[in-house]
Amino acid sequence: MFWGQLKPRGEDTTELERHPAVVQLSKGELFLAACMNVFRQDYGFVEATNEDLPRDKAGQPLPKYTYPAIEYLCQFDLKEKSVFEFGSGASTLFWMARANSVVSVENNRDWFARVQSQANDKVELLFAEGDAYPQVIQTVDRPFDVIVIDGYGYRYDCAELALPYLADGGMIILDNADWHPNTAARLKRAGLLQVDMTGFKPTESHTSTTSLFLKRDFDFPTLADRQPSVGLGGKDLHSEQWDRRQLP
Repeated sequence: MFWGQLKPRGEDTTELERHPAVVQLSKGELFLAACMNVFRQDYGFVEATNEDLPRDKAGQPLPKYTYPAIEYLCQFDLKEKSVFEFGSGASTLFWMARANSVVSVENNRDWFARVQSQANDKVELLFAEGDAYPQVIQTVDRPFDVIVIDGYGYRYDCAELALPYLADGGMIILDNADWHPNTAARLKRAGLLQVDMTGFKPTESHTSTTSLFLKRDFDFPTLADRQPSVGLGGKDLHSEQWDRRQLP
């Protein structure tokens, strides 16, 4: 069923008021319904939430980052990139499908076993508890293009210990950065460019912030020949005249 704006013929509104297929809504309410339809149809939010599995409309795993952050990351060609994660889960499967290699450390044994059963040979899944957890990146001892801080506990320590292992041109992703302002400030003080992506997440009913901390030479290649890509639910338009030099 599709909703649209119907206008009465002439001044008489009684025809629409009696119409069994018409619901009277303000323009704002109508547009809100259209927005929710994008959320349902293009993002696959309802099915993902009902099954409590962060995924897209095609059923592919998504990290539980904010949708703006996910769409930003999905623009890039990551097939040559290496990823280190503090905290495993659906994000591990997301990176596994895109990156060259993924190292993920987990401190919940049940969750470790669950992710391990779904990971392929591109993933090195490690287990560590307590104070050893944030220190695992030191034992791996190599640079990574993407470092994700999204695990249970030790967020500040993970961020501090990750900094020496961020490759040139790389990024650190801090999820729930709005809950961890000290950790965000530590990464910013290290000279990284902070980009806050606030919005809704798969399977959650409130907004939060996933922050990206980019090295100043960050320049990941894109999958398409343009950036930004057209977002989910967006209009695929090009304002050609405005998008070129017009002044002499």
